[in-house]
Amino acid sequence: MKTRGRLLLIPADLGSDTTDHVWPAGNLSRISHIRHFIVENDRTARRFLRKAGFTASFDDVALLLLNKHTSDKDASGFLDAAEEGHDTGLLSEAGMPCVADPGQKVVAMAHRRGIAVVPLVGPGSVLLALMASGFSGQRFVFHGYLPIDSKARIRALQAMEREAYRLDQTQIFMETPYRNDQLMKDLLQACLPGTLLCVACDLTLPTEFIRTHPMKEWKKNMPGLHKRPGMFLLFHP
Repeated sequence: MKTRGRLLLIPADLGSDTTDHVWPAGNLSRISHIRHFIVENDRTARRFLRKAGFTASFDDVALLLLNKHTSDKDASGFLDAAEEGHDTGLLSEAGMPCVADPGQKVVAMAHRRGIAVVPLVGPGSVLLALMASGFSGQRFVFHGYLPIDSKARIRALQAMEREAYRLDQTQIFMETPYRNDQLMKDLLQACLPGTLLCVACDLTLPTEFIRTHPMKEWKKNMPGLHKRPGMFLLFHP
């Protein structure tokens, strides 16, 4: 029986010019032989791989696109190379694969087909924000993106706030960066004055911003968060 290749889960950096201090050097030796990658965007994938020290010619590399437009039928062939004995890399657009990222369907497919899944170490904004928040790291939940509609978003925020108090549980969520300022306004409208909010933006970047305050303090000093990738965390005082 032919030996199957593996599916390596490759984290990307969280912004430009940070690869050298957030991406373990040992990762390069583990991916330098790979010639089949599953990526969200071929242009940014090439740029990241070059920054990380990958030197193979992209003429010899297959980049398979996995995004919200990829059908299950198209994705079904993404692990054919692994079936043939070749390691395949799953590369996130930013941070960890499969966290707020479409890669989980490929990982699930790998498990069904008996292909070993190998997660590599790298930056993950969810855990970095949790570590820096001062909130419970024993009980937490990541909600991903909230509803776009303001009324539905406020209801979701109020439900999360109740869970933070009831379960002693950190509530973590994110927003498309250009809607951050509106999210902050909805948070101040939805939540109690004493509820704690941590805002963690531009993680690992020179412009990194991480602050934890009660809502009443945020209301006095609203930061400018427009177009800054961030995580938001709620907890009780």
